Amino acid sequence: MRPPIVTIEPTAVAKGAGLTPTSAVSALQANNRDLPLGIGASCLLHLLLLVGLMLLPIPQALRLPPIESIKVDFVPPPQAPRPVQQSEPTATPKALPSTPTVQPLVRAPRPAPAQPPLIKAEKLYSTQVLADPRSRGARRALPQLAPQERVIQLCNIEALAQLRRQRSGFQPDLVVPYATEDTKVTGQLLEAKGAAIRSKKHWYGLAFNCEVAPDLKTVVAFEFLLGAEIPEQQWADHNLTLDDGPGD
Repeated sequence: MRPPIVTIEPTAVAKGAGLTPTSAVSALQANNRDLPLGIGASCLLHLLLLVGLMLLPIPQALRLPPIESIKVDFVPPPQAPRPVQQSEPTATPKALPSTPTVQPLVRAPRPAPAQPPLIKAEKLYSTQVLADPRSRGARRALPQLAPQERVIQLCNIEALAQLRRQRSGFQPDLVVPYATEDTKVTGQLLEAKGAAIRSKKHWYGLAFNCEVAPDLKTVVAFEFLLGAEIPEQQWADHNLTLDDGPGD
């Protein structure tokens, strides 16, 4: 199959290649003589394309933006650790022989002397005292008292009677069962560890335990212990006076 025949105007080709029309026609006539018509036309076409490419403007080189400089700080490498110098062992001072310390003598406190036991009364006298005509006022007053106060008053009468008979020359006339310590009343039982008794204008310490019958009329048990005389300068601290009752 033969290639198609392309017809090109000599005037257009000459204008694109920068040739005059006369020279372009002469060139075409010369080529047509030597080459067949189809081959000559193809070669002429390629020649014109090549000339056209050569006449195109050369593109300028692409300008790249300037590269900004980057500041880099170089960190020095770590130094190798220095060898540790071993210090020479210091001689430890020899321990001096310790002198025995003398411990001070600590005296143990002396034990408190044991309190003598209470004397148990073998005979009771409160009923006999209240039966005396001189105790008529006491007999009338006792039933009007509260139960605990009645126990206390019966025991006080028994304390006065016991001390008057147990100790010669002792003439007690008043008993304060709560002089230095409060009394303790449990039912018909009275415990008075800090009592005081007065005789001939002197006060003495007294401790006693007393038990009253359930009818609160008589004393059924009694034990006591007479103490030392109470100094006069301590009387005010224990509310002890000489104004209550007669002084022998």
